[in-house]
Amino acid sequence: MKVIVYHISQEDKKLLALANRKKHKITIIVDPLSEATVHFAEAKDTVIIIDQETPVSNSLILKLISFGIKYFIFRFQEQVPVDVSIIQNSGLKYITIPDSKLAISSIIEILDTWEKSD
Repeated sequence: MKVIVYHISQEDKKLLALANRKKHKITIIVDPLSEATVHFAEAKDTVIIIDQETPVSNSLILKLISFGIKYFIFRFQEQVPVDVSIIQNSGLKYITIPDSKLAISSIIEILDTWEKSD
């Protein structure tokens, strides 16, 4: 599965690499998702957004969908700054996972499950 991760910390980056074991092709972007960084998601299957501080606009979500993104994973400490109804109405899958040390291994498990369902 081709995955892009936005706004990941150095610590989480290391944990993700260890948990992934080179199974999924993961692109790491240390900056948050924005108009300036959204183009990196082209030709990916899954977008992972971690601790986005600013709301993710509907236009960004629609742009991601237009790129062919099928899956969304959100990990936030507080309420998700995303209107998930657009994702739901498009028939795509998303999941929100809590911010914890187990979150990184959960992300890989979710990717594995979604990959098997394709």
